[in-house]
Amino acid sequence: MLSVLLFVFCSLHSHAKPDTTSAPALNRSITIATGEYPPWVGSSLPHQGYVNHIIKEAFASQGLEVEFVYLPWKRAFEETRQGKFDATSYWYDNDERREAMLFSDRVITNRLVFFQRQDAPKVQWKNVEDLAPYRMSITLGYTYSEEFYAAIDSKILNPIIVSSDVQNLKLLMAKRVDLFATDEMSGYYMAAQLSIDPRKLAVIEPALIKPQGYLLAGKINPDSQLIINTFNRGLRTIKANGKYQKILSRIDASSFYNPDAKTQTPSIK
Repeated sequence: MLSVLLFVFCSLHSHAKPDTTSAPALNRSITIATGEYPPWVGSSLPHQGYVNHIIKEAFASQGLEVEFVYLPWKRAFEETRQGKFDATSYWYDNDERREAMLFSDRVITNRLVFFQRQDAPKVQWKNVEDLAPYRMSITLGYTYSEEFYAAIDSKILNPIIVSSDVQNLKLLMAKRVDLFATDEMSGYYMAAQLSIDPRKLAVIEPALIKPQGYLLAGKINPDSQLIINTFNRGLRTIKANGKYQKILSRIDASSFYNPDAKTQTPSIK
């Protein structure tokens, strides 16, 4: 009699609380459109950059392989939106992207900062109006803050607009401008590529913005929610087992410094 009662109790209990631990699984590799934004993503970088390394490890923890396809950023986004790729890495948030794409959990938080020369008088600022006295350059198509763009529209700031961050760094080192804004680690990486000692650069606090980066998948793709869910599980896994922090711990301002490189001031072309 006791065994019968136990059997009935267990049967009722299992129906009342169904198993929700299992989830649909992908059984194929993932193809991700991406672009060049070192040191975070890049075809010639170790592990294809820090962000793509995180993404690859997250999917690997779920038993999935990843292939990255490098394209111009606009094309990477558009072809993923059309469903030609499973996902695209990596992107900051805005309303237009939310309309077309599903967003993963946050992959990384970047710091968009102002750089100045270390030998220049220290710039201090709290509001963008404080930056009005300084010569500044910005990069065409870059994502800055709404406050920053508003200051440009209202003529409070009058920056030089150039086509690349590398150009901005060259202008700074040639003393043609006092400031330029870019991602903190990208700035140091560019300096290393130009054989500029990173100790010649100074970061001004506070950061202009701290944008968060995400993996995106096009809503038109019927597998997109499954892909995002799988990635999110993998991201949680590598955060829990320490792989995520191990990847990020390799990067800081000194990561790109090569003491044997010939330090130079790059010419502006």
